[in-house]
Order: sequence, then structure tokens, then C-alpha cells
Amino acid sequence: MTKIAIYFLILFFIPLMQFNQKASASLVDEIVVTASKEDTQILKVGGNISSINTDEIKFINAINPSEILNRLPAVYISQGSGQEHLTSIRSPVLSGGAGAGSFLYLEDGIPLRSPGFGNVNGLMESIIEIGDRTEVVRGPGSALYGSNAVHGLINVITPTPSEEKKQIIRTQFSDQEFTIDGSYSGPTQKGGVVLNLFWREDNGYSHNESIDQPHYGQQKFLFKWDNSEGINDYIFTLIGTNLNQETKGYVKGYKIYNNKNISKINPDPEAFRDTYSIRSSFKIIKNYLNSKLSITPYIRYNEMDFKMHFLPGKPLETNSHKSIGIQSIYSKKIQNLTWFIGSDIEFTEGKLSEFQDSKDVSFGPRLAYPQGPHYDFSIDSKILSLYFNTEWLLNDRAVFTTGVRAENVEYDYKTNIPSGTKGRIQVSPNRSDDFTDISLKTSFSYMLKENNFLFTNLSIGNRAPQVTDLYRIQSKQVPGGADSEKLESFEIGFRGISIGGLEYEIVGYTMKKEDYFFRDSQGFNVENGVTKHNGIEFNYFKTFGDNFEISGSLSFADHEYDFNHTPNKIVKGNTIDSAPKELANTRFTYLPSMGGKFELEWIRVGDYPINESNAHNYEGHDIFNLRLKRDLMSKTSIGLTVRNLTDERYATRADYAFGSYRYFVGNEREFYFSLEREF
Repeated sequence: MTKIAIYFLILFFIPLMQFNQKASASLVDEIVVTASKEDTQILKVGGNISSINTDEIKFINAINPSEILNRLPAVYISQGSGQEHLTSIRSPVLSGGAGAGSFLYLEDGIPLRSPGFGNVNGLMESIIEIGDRTEVVRGPGSALYGSNAVHGLINVITPTPSEEKKQIIRTQFSDQEFTIDGSYSGPTQKGGVVLNLFWREDNGYSHNESIDQPHYGQQKFLFKWDNSEGINDYIFTLIGTNLNQETKGYVKGYKIYNNKNISKINPDPEAFRDTYSIRSSFKIIKNYLNSKLSITPYIRYNEMDFKMHFLPGKPLETNSHKSIGIQSIYSKKIQNLTWFIGSDIEFTEGKLSEFQDSKDVSFGPRLAYPQGPHYDFSIDSKILSLYFNTEWLLNDRAVFTTGVRAENVEYDYKTNIPSGTKGRIQVSPNRSDDFTDISLKTSFSYMLKENNFLFTNLSIGNRAPQVTDLYRIQSKQVPGGADSEKLESFEIGFRGISIGGLEYEIVGYTMKKEDYFFRDSQGFNVENGVTKHNGIEFNYFKTFGDNFEISGSLSFADHEYDFNHTPNKIVKGNTIDSAPKELANTRFTYLPSMGGKFELEWIRVGDYPINESNAHNYEGHDIFNLRLKRDLMSKTSIGLTVRNLTDERYATRADYAFGSYRYFVGNEREFYFSLEREF
């Protein structure tokens, strides 16, 4: 019997357990907003949702988003060089258009980018390090949020102003890195303001600005203003990020990450990534008796230049887009029924160019990547979405939720260079494409005993193709040939407090995805893949007396190809490459009576195949981190973090492509010191 079957059996035995009648305040009182777009008690949500609160985020002192999000079940952020990363949520680690389009990154419910212009490194443009908390929905969220919320979504919630004036400075430094974070929060006559500035510098192994070593500087800022007047609430937000990074490329060679000296060499010293983003929103809320109307206009601008060091010709890509949109939602409660109706409208102008300075690259006698322009096009995009959602309180124990969303996406594409095919590169002539998708969700939550709930969730998610899926195409592809991806998902789970005070959530799921568009290990696009995904997830927290805690997450999953594809030896039933079967994060915490916090974190990433035929594999790794924080006085604290405590040699990402093993090498043991002062 497979592991997955065993854990599904465990799911069905959970209801037979006797439960505590009294739950701890942390789980009972926790409120989330992402699951329903309204404040909802997490215990009663009809589907999975996980969150990281502000205290934990500040304690982690993360140097990249993976340190925050990899604590959650079935989430794996695969770290690359600097702030580069790839995401996995109930999925393999996805790259290219699939990686950019399968996950939705939000701030206060607004996408960081227009869905068709996703960034595979999407979290580098978020303010997750200075957010109030982050909420993650695993599996389809398309019924509420639309395109890209297929495998999951990540929503960064910005801080709300404090009731009393508060000024905080935090700093963290190591042998190679320095971070400073300053914040102000305080009340105004009818509301409050928040201002936060964040700066990070990493000088790489060489401790200088040598182009031979990866290094980067990153800045982020947040300004937020809240105001209330009668029945009206107003929330204005302005956010910006900037990253200038000299990027390290893959190190090639079988298990080369075990060689401490060679693993530090940067084979692509010319590689870089410069990104800039700014966005603003103004939310207007009208609070009526038993109903509420929310209208949120927003604007955004993103631009990026980067050397595509992972391609043989190492071309330079430049992309940008600017958007204007408006979100609206109206909710009304009638006795035991609450219904929501909403719309999302967005207009975007985008550009992308790809240019190769180096000479032609050929594989054998065939030209592959020609010198000169590969692509140069502009896109006008329009998105119109309407959705309807209801929550029906059947009785004191049961809640039934159902929702439907209709979304139309239009692309108007124009090339600035002649159309045609040269080597692998195909430039499509001017064209227009549109996609209409229907997403559904039905969920049910039932209280077994006080503060212990069963939930089920049936969802159908969709995403329109990325503009790169449609128009950055290759020879033998049909222009506009990519279709909308569809993912069908069913999950069943339990959450609550068991005997002995164990706070838990255990979820089993099965999913199937059709029209999967991806780039294979030989660099060719596959347009019509089918995949299956099954797994079980466990999230838990337990206290032992007043001073000890254990918490963590555990995930087991099978991600498989469900079709045959001869060119890259995909066989139905093969495990999808870059899909670890097990993920675990375990934290042992000691809380001294005199104040502070000590934590030992154990991160486990299981083995996984690194190419489609499953002929090559990565063996997985175990990493330990130690974090200490002590209060010096009432408003001052110091901290120590030891990342990779045992100095393990490992790869944060492994793959096999173009005939080579390729790795991003994990950092060796590093000591970080921190200081926090409140004024």
C-alpha cells in the first residue's frame, strides 16, 4: 500500500477521536480574510488555509521569502541565486510560463502583476518581509481570484496602523549581508498611518562588488493611510520595490554541490537581474446594516531587465507592463444566508523583448538560438470578471458555500520585428486572442464537536495562458496555440484541537490538470500536457507547559504525468521532475521565563527526479537552523541566527537539462546577528 493510501486512511480515522471541549485561543480566535474576502474564523473555513503572523515573520528575520513560506504544508519555495526563486504549492517546482502563471501573488487581495504578465520570481516584488501576515490557500482559488490562482495563492496582508505611536528599527547583519528595517505606525484624528522602509545588501562571498560574485541590493517601502468617517472607511496604500542583482548561474556536474570550492564559482558572471515595481490602491468601504460595499481602484507599474543565463545563448530580456483596474464586491446577509457579488476589471499595456548578443548557437548541424533579436512585441490586455458567492448557515454546526466566476481575458499582440522562424525562434505575426473561463467552488464545513471541524472542498480552477506561452513561441508551434489550463480538485480535511491540546489541520487532496503548458528539459514547449496530483498535509502546534512548544508541517505527495510525450521520454505514470515526494518543517521552541525565544528548525526536502524520464535524481537534504532572541530591556532585543547549523552541502534546486546536471548550491553555515529597538 502506498504512503498516500495510508495517510488517506488516517484521515477517515480522525473523526473517531475524542476531542477537547476547550481550545486554545490562538486557533479559536485566528481570523483570516483570503479564503472568503471577508474576516472569517479559520476553524470554520470550508477549505485549507495557512498563515504566518507578524510576530513569527519578525522573529524569523528572513533573508528571502522561502524562509517564511516553507514553514507551511505543501509549500516549497526553491531558492535560486540572491532573490531568485521558483514556487511549488501542491505541485512540482514550476518554471517558465507554468511557474509564472500557476500561482497568484497578492497584496491585500490585489495581484502584484497583471495575470498574463506573471513573474516566475513573483515574491521578490512583494513586501512579505514587512507585511503584517501572509496567508496561503493551497489548490484552486480561481472562483474568488481568477487567473493564476490554480495551484494556489499567496496573499500578503499589509499592517494596520497602531492605536498608539510606535517607531521601530530592526537590523540584521552577517559576514556578507546587512539588512535594516525602519517603521512608524500611529493614530490620526480619524484613523492612522503606517510607514515602513526596508533595505538589504548582500556582497556575496567576495565581500566586494566584484562582478565575478553574486551580490545584490534590494529596497522596499510601504505607506498606508486609514480613515473612517461615519459609515465610510478609506484605505490608501502605496508600495514600491527595487532589486539590483548580479546573478549566479547554475553550477554544472554530478553532485558538484559537494565540492565546497567549485560550488562557489560563478559560471555566469555576466548574468544580472534588475527589477522595479510600484503600485497603489484606494479602497472605499461603505458599511450598511447587514450589508457592505467595497470599491478598490488600483494602478501598478513593473519593469525588469535580466540576462537569461539558463539558455545557451544567454539573451537579454527586457519586459514591462502598466495596469489600471478596479475591484468591487457587495455582500449582504439575510437571516442564515450571506451572499457576495463582485467584479474585477483591468486594462494593461505590456512590452517584451529578447536579444542575443552572442554568436549563433547550434546543436549539431541545426541552428538553435540565432544572434540578434528573438522577440520584440507589445501587448494590450483586458480582463473582465464577474463572480457570485454564497455562504449558507444550515444550522449551528454546518456551513455550505458555493461560488462561480466567469472571466474573459483578451490579448492584442503586435510584433515590432518581422514575423517568421529562425532556428528554434518563431516570431508570430500580429494577432488577437481571447479566453473565457468558468471557475467553480463548493465547500462544506461541519462542527464535529466544539472547535473541531470537518471540511470538504470541490473546486475547478482555470488560468488563461501567459503572454509568453502564446507569443514567445518556437518552431513547429502554432501561434496562439496554448489553451487555458484547467485544474479539478477535491479535498477533505479536519482541523481543531485534539486530546492533549494539539492544534492541527490534516488535509487529503486529489487533483487533475489538463492543457498543461510547459517547457521541457530540451527547451521545447509542450502545449497539451495532463498531470495528476495526490497528497496529504499535516499542520500542527503543541505546547508543553509554559516554556516548550513544537510546531511544524508535513506533506506527502505524488505528482505524475498522465500522458505520453515521445520527444522527451515522458511516460504516463512518471513522477514530474522537480516534485519532492515529502516536505517537512519541524520547529522545537523554548520560551525562557525571563523573556525571549529559542528555536531549532529542521527542514526536510525529499528526493525527486530532475528530468522527465526519471533517469536522473536529486537525493534530497536535511537542513537545521537555530534562532535565538532575548530581551535586553522593555523595548530592546538582540538575536542570533545560525543558518545551516551543520554546514550541510546541498542544492536548493537541481535539474538535468541540455545534457548536464545543474544545481543552485545552498549556502554554507552562516551566523547572523540582529538588534531591534522600539522608540
